[in-house]
Amino acid sequence: MVVGPGGAPWVTLTVVWLTLAISYGLYFSFSIFFVPLLEEFRWSRSLTAGIFSLSTVVQGLASPLVGILVDRLGPRRVLLTGAALLGGASILVSRIQHLWEIYLITGVMAALGMAGAGWVPSGVLLARWFARRRGGMIGLAFSGMGIGVLVVGPVAQYLIVRTGWRQANLLLGVATLLLLIPLLWFGVKNSPPASEAVPQPAPGRPPREDTFGPDRAASPGPTVRQALATRRFWLLFGASFITPLAVMPVFVHQVAFAVDQGFSRMFVASIFGLSGLVSSIGRVGFGTISDRMGRALAATLSFGCTASGTLALIVVELYPHPGFLYAYAILFGLGFGARGPIMTALATDHFGGKRFGAIYGILNFGNGIGAAVGPWYGGMVHDLTGSYRWAFVTAMAFCGVGSACFWAAASHRPDRRSGVRPSRPMGAGP
Repeated sequence: MVVGPGGAPWVTLTVVWLTLAISYGLYFSFSIFFVPLLEEFRWSRSLTAGIFSLSTVVQGLASPLVGILVDRLGPRRVLLTGAALLGGASILVSRIQHLWEIYLITGVMAALGMAGAGWVPSGVLLARWFARRRGGMIGLAFSGMGIGVLVVGPVAQYLIVRTGWRQANLLLGVATLLLLIPLLWFGVKNSPPASEAVPQPAPGRPPREDTFGPDRAASPGPTVRQALATRRFWLLFGASFITPLAVMPVFVHQVAFAVDQGFSRMFVASIFGLSGLVSSIGRVGFGTISDRMGRALAATLSFGCTASGTLALIVVELYPHPGFLYAYAILFGLGFGARGPIMTALATDHFGGKRFGAIYGILNFGNGIGAAVGPWYGGMVHDLTGSYRWAFVTAMAFCGVGSACFWAAASHRPDRRSGVRPSRPMGAGP
């Protein structure tokens, strides 16, 4: 194991974990604030969910630019800027009076903050620091998102009950700035120093297969144009677009759905938090499975968990027993976010290099568009039918489509002239 002074790779992993926990915990607490916003302003559910939809569109549009900035400026500066925008947006939301204000602040400013503090710069940073077992390492770092949801969701609900939703936003925004800015300023280095390069083996001995340090097989990699010319890229783009269509119609509306069924808000917030906790297990578990058994199989298993959890939620509408909510939290939570580490590892396997930030950012543009359609679609279905049932059924169908995209991307043979790395066997790790 190659570890520099002070255990730098683990420091990087820890900082990314904490950054994603705080950022995504705050960002996904929108589901908790969804109900008080409806009550105070009496907006329709589709219009209110549209705030989150706009936010994901902006994230998607910003992702390629963020990737380019990461390649040119390094992940550290981008992460710092994103954290400042995200915390500042939460503070400003506490003062809104009109719909256009929250669309501008949450839909644009917070979205730019999440693009800068989210998984594009984090994924590139981790790809630079960890050469092998990327799926497991990225899954471990990305598990912070789930813990953030576990902690911030119930905390947000508690603050809303005690102080109101405006003061809750203010406090969460200030806490985000006070925690993330010093953490990123002192804890992030853009890449391992030369002293942490993997040492050469002694004559006659096989090379070591270390987890840490620069990838020995690293090369300049494909250009953006070369990557865009491959069928594999567009299959991955399709998987990136489809995945949030299987997740967001459920996730954004889960609190409102459960409250509609008669469950108390604090209980629902605890279910929300439980799904976040379980998602951390899923990210690490499925990331590790992707290293050992193949990216496509890991993605398929995670989609199976997502679909099963959604089915449990449909049953809640027919038989509102809390046991089915717990089943939903565990099953849906295991799959929630699990495709992120798999997608990052798979993209790094084939497109890693000096332009990976830009390539990865373009892939995440697909995710942003899909995540924009999902919340709005769920709200529209409820506004038209008075139920989320058909939105949830459609989300389950997209689980199958997304799985097919991963299999096609993992099994496709690249054009050797493209500059893209050759495919590994589907059951092999990186």
